[in-house]
Amino acid sequence: MRANVRQGVVEQRRCVVEGVDSWVRKWATINAGGAAVSHRDERLTWADLDRRVDVLADRLRGLGVAPGDRVGCLMNNCVQFVETLHAVSRIGGIFVPVNVRYAPPELAFAAEHVGMSILVTEAHFDSLVERSGVDLPTLHKEEWPADDGTAACIEPAARWTDDGFLLFTSGTTGTPRAVQHAHEAFLWGSMDAILIHAYSNEDRLVTPLPLCYTGGMNVATSAAHSGAELVLAESADPGHLLELITSRRATLFHGVPTMCQRLADHPDWPAADLTSLRLARTGGAPVPAALMEAYAARDVALTQGYGLSESGGTGLTLAPQESHEFGKAGRPSFYLEAKVVHPETGEDLPAGEVGEILLRGRQLMRGYWNEPEATAKAIRDGWLWTGDLGAVDEKGLFSITGRSKELIVTGGLNVYPAEVEHVLIAAEGVLEAAVIGAPSEKWGEEVVAVVVIEDGAALEEAGLIAFCRERLADYKCPKRVVLSRENLTRTASGKIIKREAAKRLEPVA
Repeated sequence: MRANVRQGVVEQRRCVVEGVDSWVRKWATINAGGAAVSHRDERLTWADLDRRVDVLADRLRGLGVAPGDRVGCLMNNCVQFVETLHAVSRIGGIFVPVNVRYAPPELAFAAEHVGMSILVTEAHFDSLVERSGVDLPTLHKEEWPADDGTAACIEPAARWTDDGFLLFTSGTTGTPRAVQHAHEAFLWGSMDAILIHAYSNEDRLVTPLPLCYTGGMNVATSAAHSGAELVLAESADPGHLLELITSRRATLFHGVPTMCQRLADHPDWPAADLTSLRLARTGGAPVPAALMEAYAARDVALTQGYGLSESGGTGLTLAPQESHEFGKAGRPSFYLEAKVVHPETGEDLPAGEVGEILLRGRQLMRGYWNEPEATAKAIRDGWLWTGDLGAVDEKGLFSITGRSKELIVTGGLNVYPAEVEHVLIAAEGVLEAAVIGAPSEKWGEEVVAVVVIEDGAALEEAGLIAFCRERLADYKCPKRVVLSRENLTRTASGKIIKREAAKRLEPVA
């Protein structure tokens, strides 16, 4: 228990450990002067962060935010993002991180779908908000509430079983879905970091991952639970990251495989002082053996994992002592079960046989917001059907072999072909579209499309890409569009055969 003296009044800060924001309060009582979060030249201690969370929570309540209200957060990585996450939790609201790369129609859909009551943002995004047509009260980073001494010390309102987060992802139907998580999803999920990867309040965790994505949220909550300092990188530039790792004496690094590869390829990598860095973690795409060996040569364990928004960003994790297991996604997270089944019958498969990966545990989503049918299809008898294909070996290590949902992973970001196809066929003169992931040395995979156009249609590749950029986040837009006038090959049930579409690599003459 820690007393806070404010305007002559002694307040006792109750350490009710319920909800993710309670971790901030707890660390403020036992490590008040320890570093909690930093970005650029701004660095907050746990006591600073706890007080600023109270001040922001008080301001949000004053703006009418009530328990259960959905609060959108459209901000780049900054300490204010972290404050917002915990302030919304502290008053029992539901935190809705918004993809900073959304196009106007995507933002409009997200706000309407979950019924946002307010949008916390920054001036940089004013044009996007205006073009989206979203009409919501806003609180800007540039008008952040100052601590004038009037805000009370607020007891955390959320409980572990309360709804706390809505994380948007793209569904295979072509429209985004809001994944509904209770606070306990990040409680159990972050325990992997503490129990398997030994996170503690002695750690300094550098990450360029956008906090608005599930992976970034997982990193932020793991840092808060363990008491580690969260060091938010300015960008994913490898030179900047190396400088940040060395100057801050980082012990942990989180990034997608392309970021890890660019670090190892940087000319300063061989001479950089990495003696403080004990672990680098990555996921979202396969990690080449050569990359893991490059980190091992610098006495840094590079481990990978597998997860999805529906499982709070975790699912399978490779422990540091098994970082030599190339090509493996790891074992089930500490509080999760995993198995491989026949995709159609659900029958458990023996070791070595490829099937669909299923997950079960309390960190799984409660469902898709206002989509009971999709929820019932994804979660059956307590098991999450991931749609991803893989196998488990005799040692209990899982590997990912394919994506039954045709997910494209580009630079660690997920792109569902159906969403891009839905946009392409909306263009005048387009009859059919097949979106495919093509190998890319830079991004792992890149989005390409085969488009069937009407006779006489004067369409060009550049024009269709521009059409997509007006309606989709940039990483979802095709890097290449192949035009054709011949119908795509389909199955008897009418589904486009993607492998046949991929053969059409030559544009119309």
